[in-house]
Amino acid sequence: MRVNLSLSVLSLLGASILVGCGSSGGGNGNTPKTTINQLTPQTGTSKKLFYGNSKHDALGTLKNIKLLDSTSLDDTLDSSVRRPYVSTAIANYDATTNSYKGLDVDSVYYASEGIPFKLSMIDGSKTKNCNENNLTNLRYKTINYLGTRVYLTATNSKGEAVLITPNMSDSDTPLPFENKTLLTLAYDSYGADVDGYIVYDSNLSKLQNCSVDMATCTDIADSDKPIFLGDIGGDVKALISVNNEPFILDKKENRFTKIEGVTLPKKVGHTTPYAMSGKSIFFFKDGNISRVDLDGTVQQISNDGKANRIKAFTDDMVIYGGDEYMYAVKKDGSSTAPIEISVTTKTKGQKYPMDMGIGSQYLYNLYSLEPSTGKMTFRACKLEDSKIECKNNSFWSAVTASKSGKLNFTSEYIYKPYAYIRVDNTDNYGGGTLKAIDPTKPMEDGISLGTVETYNFQTFVNSGYMNELIDRDGDVVLYAKNDLDFRGDAFLVNLNKANSLKNITNETSPTISELTGKREHCHGRYCSICHSFAGGKIYIDKNGTKSAINHNIKFEFEDGDTLMAKIRKGKGENFNTPLQNLVGKNFTALVIDKNGTVVNHSNEFSHRGAEYFNCNFCHGRDGNLKHDAPSVITIEK
Repeated sequence: MRVNLSLSVLSLLGASILVGCGSSGGGNGNTPKTTINQLTPQTGTSKKLFYGNSKHDALGTLKNIKLLDSTSLDDTLDSSVRRPYVSTAIANYDATTNSYKGLDVDSVYYASEGIPFKLSMIDGSKTKNCNENNLTNLRYKTINYLGTRVYLTATNSKGEAVLITPNMSDSDTPLPFENKTLLTLAYDSYGADVDGYIVYDSNLSKLQNCSVDMATCTDIADSDKPIFLGDIGGDVKALISVNNEPFILDKKENRFTKIEGVTLPKKVGHTTPYAMSGKSIFFFKDGNISRVDLDGTVQQISNDGKANRIKAFTDDMVIYGGDEYMYAVKKDGSSTAPIEISVTTKTKGQKYPMDMGIGSQYLYNLYSLEPSTGKMTFRACKLEDSKIECKNNSFWSAVTASKSGKLNFTSEYIYKPYAYIRVDNTDNYGGGTLKAIDPTKPMEDGISLGTVETYNFQTFVNSGYMNELIDRDGDVVLYAKNDLDFRGDAFLVNLNKANSLKNITNETSPTISELTGKREHCHGRYCSICHSFAGGKIYIDKNGTKSAINHNIKFEFEDGDTLMAKIRKGKGENFNTPLQNLVGKNFTALVIDKNGTVVNHSNEFSHRGAEYFNCNFCHGRDGNLKHDAPSVITIEK
């Protein structure tokens, strides 16, 4: 069945620049005029869009694939899919000016029931991505080179490891890939055709340059397991770490050169202590950040002792910190005095994951709660040229790419941005009016695409497509989650048309079993960082080493009321309740099992209403306890 989109949704409502008229304001004269900046439509090949329904038990995952063109929504092409991966392509690249033209979504790759598929965004055709069936251990890898290329490693019916390349069709046999790990692509010069793969052979303990048909592999160096840090943009070189020592790999000459006198810190747990930007490696040690250049020069660029994660890069800044604070410092070390971006308390902090370096700009979101009213205020902020600007009651949602421009290898976002999508007049959940914003005037107004209440438009966490969001004749698909009832929906907007927003999935609220089937949902962060409601996590033991399955929180208030929190996500050990339920009401938190039996509790009425909405902030893991919290929330007395 094909569902026609109504003309009222997709019609142009005027392409002229809209200007808010000034009016007479008492003795102060006319009020300032507000210019609504409208984007110039992009031109290029008209291609299709894809979308899907949210898979509720796995963040950033779709459970089916559908196509969308300018007039209709297509039937489901495949159900029970793994997360789709998007390839983009640059039609023309000029190495002399580092400029590109014709950037567009090329194909979508996904696996369904052990079969890999490639979905063309040009004509909507679906083909198998190789001639194999019933593949297992499927692992997709995206590599940024003149767009985003998607490779797949898997195990075939013979138990052999194979490599499936993006250009393969249903008649092609996967390449042999036993004991090998794909690190990056090889080419004679940046912008040239790919002529091989840089791989690591774990059986031989060798770094190799293999031909595109994997028929021949040239040894580059004997090596223990390498960690690929990244390609140096615009060059044939890459940076690799082996046993915490940095190396420069020349993919054309097959030279592997150690950066002498430098040792990188070891990875501890899930924390990676180094990252690459431009032609340098940045690492943190003892709470400070240093930069390693290709000639081996090491320079400490921060001195506040607060770096435990490198978060993002702009052209001139490193953004670092943790869940409790974020700072920025100059990349070149010209000033080691940090710029404070955010500090998390019980009632305020930085909202993730929309924090992104785009050229000279770092975009991020803040939140703050007023405990007496339960009002959550969001702020869309920008750091640029060491200056911070914020807009109240606003929320950054997404960035889309220009189809032509210059590649940028010194910030996190490599393309020229076409549009910022910002939510204004936000409610407690991050819902509000979506607007298409001119990136050259990010703090000004833009065209209103439509209003959606309660939905949190954290597009990047809900879809995972950070560098591949490109409009088709102005149309883009955004993903949002309803923080109140956990519906996940896809929304169609046209960045050049006012009031074009349309919910194209219209899901019903998922059941508990749909949410809690497969995995835990704790990232070790405070709930309010990603969500807009009260919430926390329950553990078996006071050290927070293991989740307590099928437990919940019951609130007992001084006025005799009680409230049962909702169990959402994970396996029943995560809970939440709307903020307004806690306003002005001190409570006792009871931990109950699935039979309703109280197994642990806080001190009587020790929690002061909505001020204590962010449970994980006080009841932090690894001894990170605050405000007299005795331990994590646990069933252990």
